[in-house]
Amino acid sequence: MTKELSVIIPAYNEEALLPETVASVVEYLTGKDYRFEVIIVNDGSTDRTKEKTLDLLARHAQAKLIQFETNRGKGQAVKAGIAQARHALCLFMDADNATSIREWDKFEPYFSRGFKVVVASRKLPDSRIVHPQPALRRVLGSFYRVACQQLFRLGISDFNCGFKAYETSLAKKIYAGVQLQGWAFDTEVFCLLQKEHVPVAEVPVSWEHRDKPSHLAPIRAGFETLGSLWRLKKIYG
Repeated sequence: MTKELSVIIPAYNEEALLPETVASVVEYLTGKDYRFEVIIVNDGSTDRTKEKTLDLLARHAQAKLIQFETNRGKGQAVKAGIAQARHALCLFMDADNATSIREWDKFEPYFSRGFKVVVASRKLPDSRIVHPQPALRRVLGSFYRVACQQLFRLGISDFNCGFKAYETSLAKKIYAGVQLQGWAFDTEVFCLLQKEHVPVAEVPVSWEHRDKPSHLAPIRAGFETLGSLWRLKKIYG
């Protein structure tokens, strides 16, 4: 049976690292004889991400562009990419290649075993952190993880690792119900999966923080995230 995968890459001001990431995806999936597409969602970037993406489209027939004129947030970018995915499985990954496409080798067996959702985790015993995040972001991330576990009882070790895969038909259904726009959307997705009684397989991965200009003001993001979690608690209990 032909193997198929739609790879969705949300990108906001990722001109420096996006070309390397797309090239690695194309090389890897071509080598594995996949039928695939790479959907780049430019989330209102103010740098040269759009120009870099147009160059990638000229060099890689599998690459496609979804263009947002203003920044809508990672949740909306991923949602738009999934809505246009054409292949049986879909994966979204970070534009900075923090989790390499080569980690897909670990995902394939879970889909073969019948799982419809397989996600990466940086928090399992066999996970490997090559280069950690700055201390403040690690602290905020730990607080967020504990808060989600206590509020929603989802049984997930890592909510925000940007490497998650789905059966595309299920992903389209789930993401159509996602209301959050920012990076707390991952938790809403897990809430929706729990509501539908869909089991989730977590896979330990190798992950690397990539040094680049940050688009995130940690303290402000922390307060915005608390607001998002409060909203989710009211919706999903």
